[in-house]
Amino acid sequence: MNLSHTYIISFRVMLCITLAIVTYLATTALEFTVVSSIYDKVNHFVAFFVLALLLDFSFPNFNFNLFKIILLITYGFSLEMIQHFLPHRMFSLLDVVADIVGLAGYVLLMPLIKNIPILDRRWS
Repeated sequence: MNLSHTYIISFRVMLCITLAIVTYLATTALEFTVVSSIYDKVNHFVAFFVLALLLDFSFPNFNFNLFKIILLITYGFSLEMIQHFLPHRMFSLLDVVADIVGLAGYVLLMPLIKNIPILDRRWS
């Protein structure tokens, strides 16, 4: 695999920004209509799908394996634990399940992602 340093750094920056946004949205007292709707589980799925992709592309020398999956599940579970202690939030095991489904979605869609021209360098 011969990815440029700039390519990898770009994905790492996007990963950090995405982690900051997800953490903010998970802990803020502000109500976001889209986040508060019945599509909350879809939001979890999409967030963790994107986090999986960004983590995988940020460290391309390692396959998307159990280690990366456990890191992201731990992050999602940690957010839920933090929410348990916030007066305006609550712990939800279903949110953690939605996070895991998002990770599984990334794994299942990886063969299609490999065919996207701008992303295929990750596996070449």
